[in-house]
Amino acid sequence: MTRYLFAVFIFLTSCQSKESKQTQSTASQSDTIVLRFDVNEELAGSAYREKATGYLLVVNQDSTLYFPAFTKSKKDGRVGLILGLHPSLTYAEQMQQLQVILPYAARDYNFDSLSGVYVGRLSQTGDLAIQVTNEYLDNFGGYVSTATTAYDTIASFLATSQLGRDFNKLFAPYDVSVVGASVEKVFYTEIYGPIKIDSAQHAQFPEKVLDAMTWVRLEKR
Repeated sequence: MTRYLFAVFIFLTSCQSKESKQTQSTASQSDTIVLRFDVNEELAGSAYREKATGYLLVVNQDSTLYFPAFTKSKKDGRVGLILGLHPSLTYAEQMQQLQVILPYAARDYNFDSLSGVYVGRLSQTGDLAIQVTNEYLDNFGGYVSTATTAYDTIASFLATSQLGRDFNKLFAPYDVSVVGASVEKVFYTEIYGPIKIDSAQHAQFPEKVLDAMTWVRLEKR
């Protein structure tokens, strides 16, 4: 993962010098291009993947910071998305960028085989983590156990929370929907670091947020 992040840094600082082979203009914005990068060797487990591609938007000749990656496994052809959230951007900003990237990724990967999204730590989603936590507190009546025996219950909740609803909306044009979620290392934590949060949007700001390594499972409808 360190090599992957280092590669992202190199891409962000040098993308304007890339050849047009890795560049496409969007249909709606002539000043926006989408760059593709082969990141298969930068991610752990490359021997088990057919390919992995990172995507980066360049708007008005300036590269953005959001860098999601799609992968395809050798064994069964399953396609996955590594969300690749950046701490300097809000979750909403990155989802807007992902929406622009998806049509290009859909040309490179068969979304009929799209099976999941690796979100990363839920707390890294900033505003979304707050909204999901508020839903969680309403649903369970407070901060309940995060023991491993509760993981299935928490995962089921996340699949139907704002997190799941967002991905259902995002992938609706591709007839792909959320069918579940998975979690590891669940605990409560404070939002920290340079994650952007619009606290004015939250009438109820939780003392701590629900945090976990999070995956969202997807299926073709």
